[in-house]
Amino acid sequence: MYLEHVEIRNFLGLNQLSLPLEQSTALMGENAWGKTSLFRALWRLMGRGACCYDFAEEDFYRVEEGEPATTLSITLTYREHRPGVSRHSNRLARLEPVWVAHKDHFSRVHYRASARRGSGGVISRHEFLDGAGNPITLPDTHGLVHQLIEMNPVFRLRDSRGAPQDLPIVNLNGDYEQLLGRLSDQLAEEDELSRGEIKAGLDAVRQLFEHYFTPQGATSRAPRRARDIAIHPVTLSQLGKFNDWQPLGEESGLSLALAAVARTILQARGGRPIEPGARPMLLIEDPESRLHPTMLAATWGILDRFPGQKLVTTNSGDLLSAFPLNHLRRLVRLEHETRSLGLGNERYSAEDMRRIAFHVRINRPMSLFARYWLLVEGETEIWLLSELARICGYVLPAEGVRIIEFAQCGHSPLIKVARDFGIGWHLLTDGDEAGQKYAQGVRSMLRGEREGDHLTVLPRADIEHYMYHNGLEPVFRQEANIFDKHTPPSRIIERALSRRSKPGMALALVEAIEPHGSERVPVELRRMFARMVALARRQR
Repeated sequence: MYLEHVEIRNFLGLNQLSLPLEQSTALMGENAWGKTSLFRALWRLMGRGACCYDFAEEDFYRVEEGEPATTLSITLTYREHRPGVSRHSNRLARLEPVWVAHKDHFSRVHYRASARRGSGGVISRHEFLDGAGNPITLPDTHGLVHQLIEMNPVFRLRDSRGAPQDLPIVNLNGDYEQLLGRLSDQLAEEDELSRGEIKAGLDAVRQLFEHYFTPQGATSRAPRRARDIAIHPVTLSQLGKFNDWQPLGEESGLSLALAAVARTILQARGGRPIEPGARPMLLIEDPESRLHPTMLAATWGILDRFPGQKLVTTNSGDLLSAFPLNHLRRLVRLEHETRSLGLGNERYSAEDMRRIAFHVRINRPMSLFARYWLLVEGETEIWLLSELARICGYVLPAEGVRIIEFAQCGHSPLIKVARDFGIGWHLLTDGDEAGQKYAQGVRSMLRGEREGDHLTVLPRADIEHYMYHNGLEPVFRQEANIFDKHTPPSRIIERALSRRSKPGMALALVEAIEPHGSERVPVELRRMFARMVALARRQR
């Protein structure tokens, strides 16, 4: 069984959240958007090894300078891996009174922890629900909650150097816990380890992983098909083959990383053993915070092999690319709720997924963290628009706006992804024939939205002609070294671009505009910047 869904109301920084989960799920979200509150909810209910958590006054959601909420609830829905397996497994049969059959042929367990504030203090309640959301009458609810915790314990993994070093550790065979502690401490030092120490460390890590995880069986990986590659373009799972690691020379860093991971798991366990057959859930917070990207890839390759469920928060585009696209969740904080967004509302063809894999997930993975995408045709616009926005008083990266070249990818796949993940978008195109086709394609995708919020068509054939006819003619003439009155604008622009290149010309235009300030920036672009930034700021 695994945790399929989390529903939270009025807990810490979350007034409302409905979050579907996969076997491995990556969360994106800005600071103070609820990721830490989510992790604390799971840890307090399922990570302490005992039942049942008693809520306190500080657990209730509080509006700024307002009274805290009077009620809170956290509902966890667990689902069996295969239809009907809960009826045939002796282990899952321990929860037999609370398994609920659903129309999709899967059975689920719905566990709700709630609390109410009153004059007499905080009263906590723990119960299991039926398919209609009503409490199930049971002789020993707390006993079943304890069974659920033992079968699906939650471990919260954080940087081991920031964790307390005196947590109790269950002894297994020998004193290798001390060796792991010694190796993990080396992460903060520059001393080199001997080959023997590294080999001993790897043996200790292997013993730990085999003790806890091998009996559950890491599933074999099926051959990757074309669609699998498009959905999941970066895979690090092969790094999980322990027997292939060679503890030599420069790879000592990997050994240290493995030791730190193992040490952290031992600490996260908090001194309690994992029962045979348990499916631990690993809460992994920002694993990139102290790891070089190369080391992050190696470390995640190990964690990805764990058979338990994983929930990861990250600000790393590289790590996001190691997750299937449908395993990504973007948290967006709105006035009355925190919304979880992911794939599901748009239809994607195989070609759409291939283009998204290459143009977004491999080449621009950090764009998934943006609030807003400005889609442009080419390199010139990227150079020009970011600087013109700055002249107008907008620092686009700080506003969460990312400029993305769409011509090679096509606008349709990008707009679909933006919509699914709740990322705002606006397309700027030339006024030539190709630009008109792009514009028509955008209009066909609008769903009752205002065209001006999503589309700007330049009133000239391209951005160079547009800038030429908006007060920048002298700059083009200077760069082209043409000053007569008879040469047509197209010839002047062509000559200037041949002498300076398109990106070079864009920078020359910025140099000419900056001394005059935003008034020299064409009005259509000023309006576009203002509209984009206003919409992006709504996600704060």
